[in-house]
Amino acid sequence: MKIKVLIIDDEETIRMSLKEGLTDMGYKAYTAVDGQTGLEELDKRQPQVVFLDMRLPDVNGLELIQPIRERDEDIQVVMMTAYGDIRTAVSAIKKGAFDYMHKPFDLDEVQVILNRIEASLKMKKKLYILEQEASAAARQPIIGQHPSMDEVFNKIQVLAENDDVTVLIRGETGTGKELVASAIHNASKRKEAPMVSINCAAISQNLIESELFGHEKNAFTGANALKKGLLEIADGGTVFLDEIGELSPDTQTRFLRVLEERKFKRVGGLEDIEVDIRVMAATNKNLEKAMDQKEFREDLYYRLNVVPINLPPLRERGEDVLLIAQHFLSHYNQKFQKKIQGFTEEAKKSMLQYSWKGNIRELKNVMERMAILHSGVTIDAVDLPPEIQKDKRAVQAKGISWELERPEIPADFSLEAYLQGIEAAYLEKALKQCNNNHTQAAEILGISRFALKRRAEKLNL
Repeated sequence: MKIKVLIIDDEETIRMSLKEGLTDMGYKAYTAVDGQTGLEELDKRQPQVVFLDMRLPDVNGLELIQPIRERDEDIQVVMMTAYGDIRTAVSAIKKGAFDYMHKPFDLDEVQVILNRIEASLKMKKKLYILEQEASAAARQPIIGQHPSMDEVFNKIQVLAENDDVTVLIRGETGTGKELVASAIHNASKRKEAPMVSINCAAISQNLIESELFGHEKNAFTGANALKKGLLEIADGGTVFLDEIGELSPDTQTRFLRVLEERKFKRVGGLEDIEVDIRVMAATNKNLEKAMDQKEFREDLYYRLNVVPINLPPLRERGEDVLLIAQHFLSHYNQKFQKKIQGFTEEAKKSMLQYSWKGNIRELKNVMERMAILHSGVTIDAVDLPPEIQKDKRAVQAKGISWELERPEIPADFSLEAYLQGIEAAYLEKALKQCNNNHTQAAEILGISRFALKRRAEKLNL
């Protein structure tokens, strides 16, 4: 990102020589001859740094510090004067100036000040990210040996080396989509810059544009000050949009421009803001279906789907369940000062047979619960939550026990009896769950009350 600098000084020689010097250093520099013009240029150019003369034709420079900072508290003001003294310098710093320098000055001094400002701006970004991470779960490594994860690991490596490529990460809730995005960012050249995340489903559509793009002062009721959006904060780094399928059509249109041009306007703003960011998005939504229903823009989909990563659900990753469970168990052993060594064979079998609808997130929560409640050295099947003990891939209904893992079908097997057994078991379970209320049971099973009654009579329930 090239820092933009505004020079407010009524001396043409100072203005032009400083502008030329800053341009040679690689900065974008703009000028103004007095306070009023300076504030107009400030609104138009939105610089990060203002070199402000102490004595202007229409105002004392000290009086401009507050209105400048009210527009954007992150703007750094450097006071300039040929009449300076210690008392004036202290006044400037107290009013919010970053630094103070005397005229005439040399460009080396200017460069030193700008280097300090850049370091300060970077530190602010890092602090923002640290605050964000402090409220989230601790970052976890990606663990897995199942063949379905090989493609995921390969793409992470390739995308880390190509840090401008847009990525779309797809998978069920809890499969670790943000974890993959973090792994790509942390292995890329952008790792020293921030990665900011936003859950598009967790923020109301009225606020999400302000969060993404920021807003100008008085852009809407309650906007009492300028606010930078996450796209601006992430400049130089990565933006991760979780549940991007939840964006409203209007926000999709605005975000499409970000992908195409890497520029945007704040809410209520007129000037474009250019950013150097990598965009990664994630969804558990069927975007193709959403496109057919005109809920998601096709052009945005194709801009996002440059390199897709599809995360398999945990239930399809075999013994990765046990590897990940042991990792979480070790983590919570340390956190809660426990010494649980692992799982019995029966516990392992139950965990491998469980469907893990919440995927890795559910597994993590279960391991935390085990670490808190269990006092033994190993975890047995009976120690696991009831839903894991009962959820067997071996179907047991009406005296029939048919294990899906068996290599061959037994000679006395009857498909009709097997299916009737499953049907009877689910009907009985639904009726019991609803205290024999047929209307509620039918609703749970996704059938009509008449169909439930007819099937129950057929099965002599």
